[in-house]
Amino acid sequence: MDNPPISEAEWEVMKALWKRSPMSVNELSATLMTVRKWHPKTVRTMVNRLARKKVVSSTLVNGVFHYFPTVSQEHCSRQATESFVDRVFDGALTPMVAHLVKRRSLTQDEKRELLKLLKTK
Repeated sequence: MDNPPISEAEWEVMKALWKRSPMSVNELSATLMTVRKWHPKTVRTMVNRLARKKVVSSTLVNGVFHYFPTVSQEHCSRQATESFVDRVFDGALTPMVAHLVKRRSLTQDEKRELLKLLKTK
């Protein structure tokens, strides 16, 4: 199931909900204060967008809507990664990995893990 892309700001809301949910808009606003100084109306707007994208849903608790993710972080990460690889590297993994390795140094543990992944795939 593919969902519409999640914007950078929406990712912040999703990360908060993946960590702890369900949450009301006020709880989300308080949680996001450490990352962004958004007004609760801004958070509500983003939650509504995410609901239209069908990645967030809500339940009514004592007259207050509490929001929760309907898709996993892994699903969204996979979708965003595939979109990025397709857009930027025409779907080719080798140039993407080469680009990343040239830009950032790998630790010995990361090198071992990559080699292990390559041997098992």
